[in-house]
Parts: sequence; structure tokens; C-alpha cells
Amino acid sequence: MATRTLMISAVILGATAGVRAQVPVSPEPNALTSRDYLRMMEEANSAAGIAPVGGGFVGAKPRPNGSLATPPASVPPASVPHTFAPSVRAALPTPPPTFAPSALEPTAVQQSNPQELSSPSYSPGYSPGSPGSPGYSIGAVPEVGLPTSNSFVAQGQPSRTPQSVDRALGSTRWEGPRWVGRYASIGMRRPGDESLTFSQGGQLGTFGSDTASEVSVGYMTNPMDCYEFSYLGSLNWIRANETTGPVSSSLSSLDPQWLNHFQNADLHQQHHSAKYRQYGFERRWLTDDIGNSRLGMRVIDYSEQYRLRSLGFGGEGRYGLDTGNLLVGIASGMELWRPISQRVALGGSIDGGLYANFAEAGNQASDGNGRDASVVDQDLSLAASLGLHLRARYQLRSWAGLYGGYRWMLLTGVATVDDQAPSPLADTLLLSTSSDASLLFHGFDAGLEFKF
Repeated sequence: MATRTLMISAVILGATAGVRAQVPVSPEPNALTSRDYLRMMEEANSAAGIAPVGGGFVGAKPRPNGSLATPPASVPPASVPHTFAPSVRAALPTPPPTFAPSALEPTAVQQSNPQELSSPSYSPGYSPGSPGSPGYSIGAVPEVGLPTSNSFVAQGQPSRTPQSVDRALGSTRWEGPRWVGRYASIGMRRPGDESLTFSQGGQLGTFGSDTASEVSVGYMTNPMDCYEFSYLGSLNWIRANETTGPVSSSLSSLDPQWLNHFQNADLHQQHHSAKYRQYGFERRWLTDDIGNSRLGMRVIDYSEQYRLRSLGFGGEGRYGLDTGNLLVGIASGMELWRPISQRVALGGSIDGGLYANFAEAGNQASDGNGRDASVVDQDLSLAASLGLHLRARYQLRSWAGLYGGYRWMLLTGVATVDDQAPSPLADTLLLSTSSDASLLFHGFDAGLEFKF
């Protein structure tokens, strides 16, 4: 009996060692990776009441690698991807039946015979050679095969991979939220062209900054696809000054009569304005609020207007120069977030666009003696934009959050007033539109984002 117990124990210990050898050992924690940040954001969203993205609706897409397979409440942080259940017990013979002590009758202790120990006694009706018998003879130890790696299969527990979870939830429908909205207040500066002037008395200086609103409304067809319309504007920068003295060399003419009220003016009034508007329609791909990308169509309307009014000798000379840019093209961008806590995250975005610029320039003048001249020219050129946005987000509720940051945008291939070559004043003006200027806008923004 002791020999039989030792042999069976050896078999079980060997099988258990084989099972433990196949369980993967979790690596020691190192520096946080993108998958770790993805898990942190999903846990933060779950704490704020935001359901994980992926699965749970008809036509669901698999969640990205590294995301939680199920909500964090039901999946421990360090879970074993596969659960192995050894089937050693099924290979062992069933032990002999046991009997309650009350069923045994006390008998006198007798000297045992060694020969009798070799043939154990069985209960009535028991046949040691019958199939499925609960006992075995001591002379023939049953053969127990060691289980292979294919023998350890999950029993009663499905695989916890994201793909299998998503497929299991594929029969349910996603019920929202369907709409995403954002409203932000923007303060933007338009630097450059500080030396622009048509008077020798002084320069126009800087534009400064102006505030405007950015509004966007998007419709989510599922938790990962959103179609969004956005509007930014209208930004309106203005600078002006009043000076005395003659006009600068930028304003010239072969006819002295054209410059009479400009050169001998007692007062020069200059006014320069610039306007910016932006429209967009794009598709956004949302990935658990960690990495979002977008692609769509964008329209930018940028225009400038310059006016010079010279007063003197009882007359008034006027000069004007206008430029307009209508940029129509494709823009694409990417947005990344890193959670700092369950409610706070830091992130940024970068985007770029390529446009066809329908540029236009116009020039008009009046000498104050009844002679007027004007000209308009159009040009089609290629323009581009590059933007960078750094910001922070605070999650108020599962459906609302605050964000704010600072942004930069470079716009190249546009027509500005300072980039045009003024035509000499005459009865017939000549003008060729130049759209080679570059502008760098930058400023802050703060807003509210919500889902409903």
C-alpha cells in the first residue's frame, strides 16, 4: 500500500510541475509604455462613468492592443491570459469505496498471515476485473500517462482576449452617446509686418491679439467613428496710426498731380485690418480618448485691407490695397493624451493641410482732384498649414470636461498687403498678385467638451 501511494504521488507531483512550468511569469514592472497609459486612461474613464470603447454594439471594431478586455472592475490588473486545468484526476483509477465505522462489527484481533495480505478482500458483488471497478490489484499498478501541453485546456472560462470579448458582445446594440460638442474661447495673435507704413512719420506697429469662438458639433456612428463640423472665427485684427510729414517711397508716381495731396498733407491716417475664418468637416477616429486621428476637408478665409487718407491744402488723397485668400483643401491631424490622474490628462495635437489658394489683390487710388484709378488681379496658387496644440483636460462628469492650452499655426502661400508691390499712381494701375507670404498665428484657448 505504501509503495502504491508513493508511485501515485510521484505521478501527481510530476504533472503539477508540468502545469506550473507552462504558466507565464509576469515581468517585473518597468517604465510605463503606451499600453500602460491606455489601461490607466480606461481605468480613469471607468471611475468617471465612461464605458470602455470597443465591442458592445453591432459591427464593433476590436479594441486597440493594450486596452482592457473587460471593464476594470471585473478584470484584475495582473490576470493570467490562459487558465490551465490539469486532467490528471481523470487518468487515475477510482479509489475503493469507504465504509462508515458504524457498519463494521468488532472482531477479535488475530495474527495476520503474510500470504493473506497479497490478496485483498472486496465487498460482496465486487469483481476486481470488471470494467469501471473502483479498486485494483496491488500487483498491477495502473499506467498514468503524463499530460502534454495540449491536455491543459481552459474549463468553464473563456479566453479574455479583447477580440473574443468584442465578438461575444457583438449581438448587443450601442445606444450612445451619439453627439459630441465643443465650445472654446480663443485669443490669437497675428504677428509680422510691423514695419509696414506709407508715411515717413512712423510705422503701424503690431496687430496685437483678438478673441473669437470655436464651435464644433459631431455625430458618432459608433464609439470609434465620429463625423464633425467645426467653425473658428471671426478673428479680426486692427492697427492704425496718425502721422504728419510726406509719404514714404512706397507711394510714387510719374505725374506730380497724383502726389500733390499725399506729399503736402498735414495729416496721414493709416488703417490696416486682417480677418480670419475657418470651416471644417472631418472624420475623427476615437481610440479610448488616448490617440485620436482625423481627416477631412477644410476651408480658410483670410483677407487684409489697408487704407491711407492724406489731408492737406483743402484736398484729400486716398490710397487703398486689399488682398483676399480662399484656401480649400484637405487637412489631417492626430491627438494624443496621457493621463495624470483619474480626472486630469495632458495632451497635444498636430495637424497639417494642403490647399488650393484662390488669391485676389485689388488696388485703388484717388488724387483728390477728381481722378480715380483701380485694378483687380486674381491668382491660383498652392498653400499649406501646420498646427501644434498643447493642452490639459479635466473630466468633470462622464459627459463633460474642461480643457485649455496654447496653439500655434503656420500658414504659408498666402497674399498679404505687405507682400504686394504697389503700382505707381497713374490713370491706369498695374498689379500682379503675389501669394508667397507666410504667417504664424499663436494664442491660448479654453473651452468645454461634452457628449450627449
